[in-house]
Amino acid sequence: MKKFFKMGCLGFIALIVLIIIIGVAMGGNDSSDKASSTSSNKQTTKDESKKSYGVGDTVEVGDMVYTVNGKEITSQVGPAVLPTEAKGKFLVVDLKVKNNGDKAVTVDSSFFKLKHGDKTFDADSAASMSANQGEDGNIKNSFFLEQLNPDLEMGGKVVFDLSPETVEASDLQLQVQTGAFGTQTEVINLQ
Repeated sequence: MKKFFKMGCLGFIALIVLIIIIGVAMGGNDSSDKASSTSSNKQTTKDESKKSYGVGDTVEVGDMVYTVNGKEITSQVGPAVLPTEAKGKFLVVDLKVKNNGDKAVTVDSSFFKLKHGDKTFDADSAASMSANQGEDGNIKNSFFLEQLNPDLEMGGKVVFDLSPETVEASDLQLQVQTGAFGTQTEVINLQ
């Protein structure tokens, strides 16, 4: 029992250290940057929230720039040999991401949320990887912890597993954010 407790404590400490390392690696701002830019961020966010974005629009969120190229509804994604099957229906969003900042950013499918009324849906990371996999098995721009250096852009697909009713809704919005902690967000209408 004592050994089990000791291993549990060590595991918990290791988890905390891992979270801190990931936070630092994802380029989080230090508190002095946040404090100095809080008032300007509130004003910018308030002004930008009045804008309406859609498919094909360029959307700036902090140092990140997003463009949704299109969407597709399907039952499976990935190569024909081993496709990933949806529990409901997949909504596949094809988009581009550009880093206009001065530091590398780790882009992940967790940057993207789907909004439908009061409901929020997370991206399916396994399906997103599969959707970006070619018939030869190579995965390109999977949005799974991809490092994106300043002034570079990447394109790929983010996949959401939704009920058949939700996937056909006309008021779906893709929420995009500045980084892993989403201090600034914007929504893109997917009509």
